[in-house]
Amino acid sequence: MSSNRSAVAAVSLIALAACSDAFIEPKPSQDVNVDNRLTLEGKVCTDPPDPSGFPVKVVLVVDQSGSMCVSDPPGSQGTMGFCEMADALLATYGALPTEPARVRAIRALMQQFQNQPNVEVALVPFETNAVQLYPPAGMGSFARPNGLLGTIVGNLQSTLGKGTDYQGAFALTYAIIADDINKTQKNSPELLPRTRYVVVFLTDGTPYPRCSANDSLPQQDYADPDHPDLTWADSSSATQFCNLIDPMAPNGMPSVVNGFVPGTDRNQNYQIFSYVDQIMELRNQFNIGDLRIHTILLFNEQAVQQCGPICQDLYGTYPSVPFASGYPAAAKKIAEWTLKQIAMRGNGVYQAFENGDIANMGLGALDYSSLSAPNVLKQFLVHSMSAFPGDKHRVVDSDGDGLPDTIDNSFTMVNGLPQGTNPFFADTDGDCFSDGFEAMHRDDGFRPDVKDLRGCDPLSMLTPGCTCADVDGDGLSQFAEGYLKTQPTLPDSDGDGVPDGIEVEFGLDPNDPQVAGLDTDGDGIPDGVELRGDGNPIKRDVEFFNAEAYSYQTVGEKQPDESVCYTFRVSNIQMVTPPAQSGLRQGYNLFKVWFGQAPESGVATDFGVWRSACAWAEYDPPSVRVPAGPSITLADTDFFNPNVFQKSDDYLNDPGTTGACAGVHP
Repeated sequence: MSSNRSAVAAVSLIALAACSDAFIEPKPSQDVNVDNRLTLEGKVCTDPPDPSGFPVKVVLVVDQSGSMCVSDPPGSQGTMGFCEMADALLATYGALPTEPARVRAIRALMQQFQNQPNVEVALVPFETNAVQLYPPAGMGSFARPNGLLGTIVGNLQSTLGKGTDYQGAFALTYAIIADDINKTQKNSPELLPRTRYVVVFLTDGTPYPRCSANDSLPQQDYADPDHPDLTWADSSSATQFCNLIDPMAPNGMPSVVNGFVPGTDRNQNYQIFSYVDQIMELRNQFNIGDLRIHTILLFNEQAVQQCGPICQDLYGTYPSVPFASGYPAAAKKIAEWTLKQIAMRGNGVYQAFENGDIANMGLGALDYSSLSAPNVLKQFLVHSMSAFPGDKHRVVDSDGDGLPDTIDNSFTMVNGLPQGTNPFFADTDGDCFSDGFEAMHRDDGFRPDVKDLRGCDPLSMLTPGCTCADVDGDGLSQFAEGYLKTQPTLPDSDGDGVPDGIEVEFGLDPNDPQVAGLDTDGDGIPDGVELRGDGNPIKRDVEFFNAEAYSYQTVGEKQPDESVCYTFRVSNIQMVTPPAQSGLRQGYNLFKVWFGQAPESGVATDFGVWRSACAWAEYDPPSVRVPAGPSITLADTDFFNPNVFQKSDDYLNDPGTTGACAGVHP
């Protein structure tokens, strides 16, 4: 037997509270010979919930522009620094606080995270460019809060810049999250549906500098506080910066913004929102559990008004708004509109801390909880590895390669070379592609009796000394997974509840989670239902399905440790009579049982944690039927990590610590 034959699968979810399966299953026809029917029954349990397997990744994007001295004092740049100049004008504050509010808020949040070991952080302080990132380059995209982070947070007010480059900050945030997702997908893809990304964008002002590639629009066609959705003209103090190839630094403005080409757009709405949208698209693109962008505005309108000409430069001037009375309110209006748009696109929350409330601001009210939840049944299915769905009944497939023996029997030797396929070897040519796989992919150049260069040949310079391995136990070798671009460590790469091997056996796409809604053969029975009944989803076979589909019953009972134990019964399993082969008498049937569990909060999208069991039965009429009774019983201890069944001998030998397959041992 061979593990290249995957288990049958389905996609409908089985509710915890349900007393029986959600599928409407057929009743066997009355003329079925009950002697060849088997029932598998028993109990299997989910794992207790484990919060450590549900990461939370928090990106704190914090404004570090000079205006923070006005919104969130005090300053700490020295006696002649801008902060001290601004602070002297803030009569409305009275006694200045000793530490900026955002510093206190971030430190309090980091203290909260000390009790959440599954939380990691990235800090993006930004002004004209992003500076003092945490974690530093070379230490990954996210890290646990530590002393270095505390030092960086404490210095947020010491190296302030002039710009407030929203566009660059969101571009960097996208890069951080995308890099982390790519690394996780490579090393631990099962974590992606269990990961929550939280972006907190904190600022006290509008984007600066704003640059427009078009400087010739009529004034009424540019954005203003009442029409913030239009194109913004060049920021009044950055006109030279926006348009000169080698500008002098106007009013102390740095002459370089990373990625900016003079004469082009910068910090226009469409550019900022585009990066926000790209960040959010990562959720669906990579099946992320949750991703949200929250925005926070700090704004002290009284302090800005009191600040005078210095703050006019910081917050901008607007032709329709008189400086003496209205520009602080105008700046707030623009910032508020922009941040609300970002939060809306980011499926997040907008918050504002104004005037005296800034001193008491906090970040802990946002949702940083993990997606951890009790595990429930995602999928339970049985698959015959000795038979294949025929026209009306199951037919013998001795090696379980997806080719019935009536087809898989042409093996001969011609001039010392093999031709045809062997019904007792799932991979006749030994190239790590099963015979059924190569027959299904014949149009792609595969031949089941000719070693393929895309597979394994120990004597080839391309793959010297190679061996076949099925790392995740889904029925596909590492070479087949590489060719199909499936996940080699996930039994179900697309999370649809169908192990990859069974989808591939019938030519379905293991990277497209659409099996529940498809009816590939158009026979009125969805693919997922046919697969769970151990039928053929690419052949119109209603008569076969009505007579031979397996019938399932499952009942779940919650345990004190929040695991759930399911009592199951799978009946109407037809046995066949395979011929004798090496190590097996005639009549041995092998069945593989798949059990997939997933967090209750994300059953539909989680890749699932899978365990497998196997069972042997013997049927050689008229005298041999083992077990003599109708059923074989499986215990929770009979279910193992699927990768213990990587090759044919694994079903004959001890796959774990408690014994080989259930039932009669060959």
